[in-house]
Amino acid sequence: MNRRDAVIQLAVASGAWISLPFWMVACRMSDTDRHLSGFSPHEQQTLAAIVDAIIPAGPHHEPGALAVGVDKYLQKLIDDCFEPAARDGVKRQLQAVQPAPDIAASLQRFSVSADKDQKEFFDLMKRETIRGFNTSQQVMTDYLHYKIAPGHYYGNVPVKSQA
Repeated sequence: MNRRDAVIQLAVASGAWISLPFWMVACRMSDTDRHLSGFSPHEQQTLAAIVDAIIPAGPHHEPGALAVGVDKYLQKLIDDCFEPAARDGVKRQLQAVQPAPDIAASLQRFSVSADKDQKEFFDLMKRETIRGFNTSQQVMTDYLHYKIAPGHYYGNVPVKSQA
């Protein structure tokens, strides 16, 4: 390898190392950033209303599913994990749900519907709302008292020997 190629490679590597922190900052998402959803604003509002109807906020300031962000979780789940046909089916059913005052009645009707698509839509919304709520950080830490490592580690404990 000649000196000129080594200097060029060193300059390129140095430039990459210098710009790496800027790339990482640009790629980071915080909790306040929004997920670019494939749902229209009306569909997002309907999804939020459904989530709020399934697990509403409690009377003593207990969070509901909407407060812990389950609607955003469902948007991301459906956008990223579902096949296009299933995504379109969810969107069709969201359009079939009645406006906000009748959301609970629509969900009740969907739960006992003879239409397979409506029944599956209701089951999906209920199942994933409950899963999203129970696995949210706020519920896991504040109400279920989840700890990453159960118990406390005592590293330096005196041990009595049997000598």
